[in-house]
Amino acid sequence: MSVETAGRPSSSASRARARRRRGTPAWQLALAGAALFSATAGTIYWLAARPAAQAPVAAVPPAPPAASAPASQAQAPARQLSADRVQHMVDEMSERVKRDPKDGSAWAMLAHSYDMLGRRDESIKAYARLAELLPKDAQVLADYAEALAATQERSFKGEPARLLQRALAADPRNLKALLLSGSEAFDRHAYREAIGFWERAKAASNDARVAQQIDSGLAEARLLAARPASAAVAKATVAARPASAAAAASGRTVSGRIVLAPALQSQASPDDTLFVFARPTLGSRMPVALLRKKVRDLPLEFRLDDSMAMVPDIHLSALSAVVVGARISKRGDATPHSGDMEGLSAPVTVGARDVKITITEVLP
Repeated sequence: MSVETAGRPSSSASRARARRRRGTPAWQLALAGAALFSATAGTIYWLAARPAAQAPVAAVPPAPPAASAPASQAQAPARQLSADRVQHMVDEMSERVKRDPKDGSAWAMLAHSYDMLGRRDESIKAYARLAELLPKDAQVLADYAEALAATQERSFKGEPARLLQRALAADPRNLKALLLSGSEAFDRHAYREAIGFWERAKAASNDARVAQQIDSGLAEARLLAARPASAAVAKATVAARPASAAAAASGRTVSGRIVLAPALQSQASPDDTLFVFARPTLGSRMPVALLRKKVRDLPLEFRLDDSMAMVPDIHLSALSAVVVGARISKRGDATPHSGDMEGLSAPVTVGARDVKITITEVLP
């Protein structure tokens, strides 16, 4: 899942793959490319857009737009893989590790394949074995941390945090480990630590789109790190109101169109609440702008701006990129619940127009 230096597989795994590349079916190589995608853009997408504890619903991960050319090239054929083919890969890799329990490349593909199929417990076991074989491989440790966090509602507390520490001890410039470590610090409200990790991540990346999304997380972390006392917040809120109108006038808004997938239309009532929101690509999942409508308003042309801020001192216009989402709630509650229907964009630049969102998922 790599597009950067940080995402390169271990040298031993690379050599193993090179020895086997001749005669390897093209679909297996495509899956290997998809598996190597998570180090940068895939990680940002996972942090920003993946609902907590949601199992994958497709044979391959979603495709965030922040991917650089190598990831994009790997992505196209991988998206055509069916769950049956991924299962076939699982069967083949399972046989390989039986024949050679120290085959690191087979364990890596087995772990990623299990993850694609939503078989988290088996994926964790494969990552654990891979980490035993390659205990100082930063990418392996970061992948393992991400997989464990997915089983803890995206929390990096405990073992995932320790794995990230080991990853950065092995390679202080590993991009995925830096991104995830920043999110772990942000979740602890250690905003200055998060800033440090994400600044290092930005320095380690040469992808402008990834850097833009890191900038969005940095902007939020810096605002929170410098948040004034509550009395000053009230004063800042009043002062910020004219700025909100100015931001809207200068194009620091996000707009687009939302539709409900035909397959879900029978499950939604016209009076159900529709929330449209924008949230940072990294760090907090708290919306920076929120619009409330009804299902009867769909299809909906929307625009989000600073006047819709949920937190007085964090505005949409302060960020460079966001994830835009639409969620249908039968409870009318802004907090996501099982049974809600949702659609999410990939990260988009603040100022983007014609953002298209289709509500296609039912939250587990």
